[in-house]
Amino acid sequence: MTNIITISDKKYMVDVGFGNNGPTAPLLLEENTVHANLGLTQMRLVRSKIEEQTDGDQRLWIYQIRHSPNSEWEPTYCFTETEFLPQDYEMMNFWTSQNKRSFFTYCILMTKMIMEDGRLIGIVTMEDGEAKKRVGSEVVETKTCKSEKERLEVFKEWFGIRLTQEEERGIRGTVAELKG
Repeated sequence: MTNIITISDKKYMVDVGFGNNGPTAPLLLEENTVHANLGLTQMRLVRSKIEEQTDGDQRLWIYQIRHSPNSEWEPTYCFTETEFLPQDYEMMNFWTSQNKRSFFTYCILMTKMIMEDGRLIGIVTMEDGEAKKRVGSEVVETKTCKSEKERLEVFKEWFGIRLTQEEERGIRGTVAELKG
């Protein structure tokens, strides 16, 4: 979910939930200003249309990243400045949490930022049973979990998350459970 906040008459895009390649700081809503992300990765906003649009006059904000100053810009998602109401978020959340086409219904995704002296230096991610620690642009550790027990250990050691026995039982029998 992207939020737009206004501070001193300037609008900023804030997204705290996109994960691995998401913005690491609020971005002023202005085009083509390049910002540092993590390591060599850079981020920016552009206004353009997307292929799926039927209204060719409408422009969207597109959040883009590139993994080094010499690589191509990659669009990651787009958004408008249209205001959403609580009931809009309820419906979007319902769809992403219930629809079988939403990867949130069958995939475990986790992201944790690594901070040092008040600044972002790295990121820890997990997708299903694949965990990765990255400091700057370098992957410093990976772990492939072959069982739910191994994944729960990574939850504790890498993310600081300790599930209760009831929460652990809640994973059993779901499509997200590692069966190894």
